This record gives sequence, structure tokens and C-alpha cells, in this order.
Amino acid sequence: MMRQDPLKQWLRCEVGSDTLPPLTPLIATGVCKELALIAAFGAFAGIAQQWMIDGQPASSSLLIGLCVALFVSWVFQGIDIRLGKALRLRQLTTLEKRLSEQFRARQHALVSTRTVYHWQMVWQKHLPALVNWRTDYCVQQYIAVIIPLVVLLIIAYLNYFIGLMLLLTLPVVPLFMVIVGKGAAYLHKREFTALARLGSLFSDRLMALPLLSALGAHPRQQRQMEQASDALNKRTMKVVSVAFLSSTVLDFFSTLAVALIAVFIGFSLLGELQIGPEISFFSGLWILLSTPLLLSQLKKLGQFYHQKAQATAASEALNGLLKVALPAKNADGPFSGFYAREFELKTPTLYASELTLNPGDWIQVSGPSGAGKTALLESLAGFREASHALDCYCVMLSQQAVFLPDSLRENLCLGTEYTEQQIESVLSDVEMLDVVQALPEGLDTRMGDQPALSGGQLQRLALARLLLKDADVWLLDEPTAHLPETQHRVLCELIHHCCKDKTVIWVSHKPLNEAWFSSRWEVTNQHVEQYCRGIQ
Repeated sequence: MMRQDPLKQWLRCEVGSDTLPPLTPLIATGVCKELALIAAFGAFAGIAQQWMIDGQPASSSLLIGLCVALFVSWVFQGIDIRLGKALRLRQLTTLEKRLSEQFRARQHALVSTRTVYHWQMVWQKHLPALVNWRTDYCVQQYIAVIIPLVVLLIIAYLNYFIGLMLLLTLPVVPLFMVIVGKGAAYLHKREFTALARLGSLFSDRLMALPLLSALGAHPRQQRQMEQASDALNKRTMKVVSVAFLSSTVLDFFSTLAVALIAVFIGFSLLGELQIGPEISFFSGLWILLSTPLLLSQLKKLGQFYHQKAQATAASEALNGLLKVALPAKNADGPFSGFYAREFELKTPTLYASELTLNPGDWIQVSGPSGAGKTALLESLAGFREASHALDCYCVMLSQQAVFLPDSLRENLCLGTEYTEQQIESVLSDVEMLDVVQALPEGLDTRMGDQPALSGGQLQRLALARLLLKDADVWLLDEPTAHLPETQHRVLCELIHHCCKDKTVIWVSHKPLNEAWFSSRWEVTNQHVEQYCRGIQ
């Protein structure tokens, strides 16, 4: 039984076999283009035979056949380019839609373990890498099998001895392609990891510029950045060196094979060699013209081999992110309460004999760092597998707001249609309407590595994004953790005002107004204990 490509199997399981458009039309146009070119070579060889050997003018049928074959090849090449562009766009749109759906459903659980730079790499690098691999490499895999077989059959029909020689020497090309390609894939993976780390380091240092300036840590961080950059440059040059080596090896063996065939045909036509069937000028020229086409398909596959390494790295980063997002439970119904007896979370280990949450409750979650407070919220939201989860639509506000490299409007709406009045209303509620209107392009301002907004303003925008969702239950995971004390108090008051009619579970290491809360959950020693109001 033939071993299935793990990357193809992963994509099939992750996205589904019927979700992405089929590759058959692109494979068919590529094959037809090459077949028309082979036919044109045959017609040209026939014309040359009549002109140079028979001393006759070329027959009109061969001239018409040559023109038709070249025209058909040109037409299929144009179709191939248009189909390739359309296929790339459809695939990229499908994957981006899947990622957007998953991000809307699980964004805050993902943000807790990933940097902003990581998400930008996923959006701008990993998704196109998967599309390029599937459009170029996967298609060329089929063409690199079909066309060489057709050329071998034609050559074997014209001269079985030359066909046998090619059949024996042909495996050398893909063999060296795989050997060099494996090394390139390993180096490329290391280089990609180094690039991601350098990007994350640079992004983090940009966001911490005020702190670095206050501590006078610029020289040390500059040296660290230079060392990381030098390490990346060295790894990049290794990848480039191996890529050149791969191309050189393929060119060497391809050129050598064509040269040997040319020498054999030349000496056979001169009568110096009499091995195998007699070679005519027509068959010899057709074989010489078609042999490079046979090898060029394997060379082209080798040129696309690096795309497989990129797609493999992308699959690791996108694992679990392209599946169909589960719809929110009872999203349209009001929250009726939550009761969990013998609550259990395995990773990390958490246990509660009893957890109760009634509509309108405000729960304060406390405990030492690393006790599992964030994991508790994520399990209640359904982002982690646990014995119980909230059977309703809930939203979550984390320590650091994440924004995709898109417009502010798209970051607020996350694929859902809202009127201008709705957006302006929530921006006014979080006291950000004037700030947004003062941006260069307003709601159409694109977010990047370093948005022209402070941490407190970004958290207010994240709060506005959740207000648009209008969920009954809010899970707050230290939303003011990275804000100064003054901004902490202001944002807490704002959250209390916006969520006064909601059910809230709030994790915070900073002091909060205890009068807001109806009860408290204490997370210590892998155990969650619930206390009623008044317990200090």
C-alpha cells in the first residue's frame, strides 16, 4: 500500500477533502500544454527531415500541424496561468475564512500563548505557503509523472534502446533531488524558526520601548538584537547555499543525460555506432527535442521542493486552526445559570467539588500566579477540554488585546456586519470615539506591529469589540495587568459600567472594588474553592 503524504493527509483532516477546489483542471491544462509541445516537436522534426534529408519542401499538413500545436500550447499556457491565479485566490480566501471563523470563536485562548508577530506570520506567511505548495508543488507532482511517461513511451516507440538508457538513468535526478531537498527542508525549518523568534523579539522590544528607555537597557537589547540578526543571516545563507546546490545538481545530471543522448544519436547517424534500432534524422531530432522536456519536469519539481518545507512549517503553526469552528451554544438565548459538580480539568490539573454561577453574578477569581486561573476561564468558555463548560455564548477579555494586520473596522467586527451607528455607539461607550475619529483613516486605519495607540486604548478597543457581540457572560482574564495603576482604576470603572447587566467572572491580581462581586473563587493547589460574599 502506497504511503500517504503526511502533509496532504493533515490538510485533508484539517480542512476537509471537499472544501478546497480540486487540482484536476490545473493538472489537465498543464499536461495538455506539454503534450501540444511534444506534438510540435514531432511536426518540426518531420519538416526538418523533408527539408534537409529528403530535399523536398515541407508538406502543408506538417506546417499546419506545427502552427496548430504551437497555438494550442500557447492557449493552454494562458489558461494554466489564469486557472492558477484563480485557484490561488479561492484557496487563500477559503483558508482565511476558516482562520477568521476559528479566531472569532477562540481568539483569546490563542492569544494567551502567541505573540502579535506570530499571528501576523500566520496570516501573511503560513497561509500563502500552504496555497503555493498545493498549487505549484502538488500539481507539478502529477505533471512530473505523466509527461515523463508519455515522453518515454514516444522515445521507446522511436528507439527502444534510447528509451531503455533514459529509463535506467532517469531515477538519478529525483534521487539527488530528494537527498538535497531533505537537507534544504531541515535548514529551511531552522531558518524559519529563527525568523519567527527574531520577529517576536523585535515586536516585543518595540512595545516595551518606554520601559527600556526608563531602565537604560538600550545597549544590551541592541547587542541581543544584533546577535539574533547575525544568527538568522547565517542560517539564511546556508539555506541559499543548499538551494543553489540543489539547482546545480539537477542541472548537471540533466545536461549530462541530454549530452549523452545527443552524442549517441550523432554517432549513430554518422554510422559510427550500430547499437539498437537504426536511427533516422526525424526520430533522432524528435528524441533530442523531447528529452529536455522529460528532464525539465523533474527539475521544475525540484525547484518547488522548498515550498513543501514552507508548507510543513505552516502546518505546525496552523495545526487545529483551520477546522470548522463549533457554533456557540444557545447564542440567541439568555443565560439561565451554570452548575458544575465535580468539575475537573486535566491539563493543567484543576478540580472543584462545586461551582455555581447565576445570571447577574459577579465572580472574582483569585490565586497565585500559575495556579491555573486562565485555564479555568478557557475551560469554562469551551477552549479547553474539561468535564463542564458554559452552555451559552460568552466572550473573553485577556491581558493583551490582539489585533490582526487589517483595518480597525475589521478588527472590531471580526467578519460580522455592524452598522456605522452600532460601531460608533460602542466606541462612545468605551470613550474611544474621538480617538478613532482622529486617526488618519478613522475606522479604516490599518493595525500593525506598533499601532498608534496606547495599551489602555487598545484594551478599550478590545472592550468595544466584545460589546458588539452582546454576550450575557463575560470572562475577564486580568484585562488591566499591563496598565499603570491610574489606567487600571479608570478601565475597571469603565468595565463595571459597561457590564453592569452582565454575568462576569473576573481574574485580577490588582485590587478591585469588592462591592461589585457576589462571590469569590479561590484557585490554589490545583483546587478551586467557591466563597460567598462577605468572605475575605
